[in-house]
Amino acid sequence: ILDAVTRSAGSSLRVWTRGDNAPLNGVLPGLGFTLVRTLLQLRCPLGTQPIAAAVWPDGVVVRTFEVDSDEATWLALNNAAFAGHPEQASWTLEDIRARENEPWFDPAGFFLAEVGGRVVGFHWTKVHEKAGGDLGEVYVIGVDPSMQGRGLGEALLLHGLHHLREDRGLSTALLYVEADNRGAIALYERHGFTTWDSDRMFARAG
Repeated sequence: ILDAVTRSAGSSLRVWTRGDNAPLNGVLPGLGFTLVRTLLQLRCPLGTQPIAAAVWPDGVVVRTFEVDSDEATWLALNNAAFAGHPEQASWTLEDIRARENEPWFDPAGFFLAEVGGRVVGFHWTKVHEKAGGDLGEVYVIGVDPSMQGRGLGEALLLHGLHHLREDRGLSTALLYVEADNRGAIALYERHGFTTWDSDRMFARAG
């Protein structure tokens, strides 16, 4: 199957493998593929350790996302916060509308941080119903470039974790992070996350 896909892929091919034990992890390098990305899955037990209180930068207030009102504002902030990211930087209105139509979407778990009425950060959480409704996700956290380095991302993380544990009653949270994003990984580890598994992207030039 891989050989057929490779021959029909055109100029280049990228292949994701899911999990540390995926058989293709050991096969692809021998077929001329190079590892180009590693995406770590981290998990945190919400019920067995304390979650620190969120400490907000001066002037920050938090509210929840309003459907049919906040989409354009959120898109502008998201695309600025993730400029250059291979997936997150290019979201469109159609992308967020598709998520709003998913069964898991819940605006009560989608938090926006504002300063003077301007949205400067967000934490979008998710609940995995296929896991029995007991697995929450730090789906995405974004901070306006003008607010980075002021502790807003950490406060948003903690606010969302409290929501997943206390409002949704969940025992575990997961998130995905690039393996080379050492600053983010250090933040997550400081609040109880450890590596659970990883996905890998391999690429081969055409």
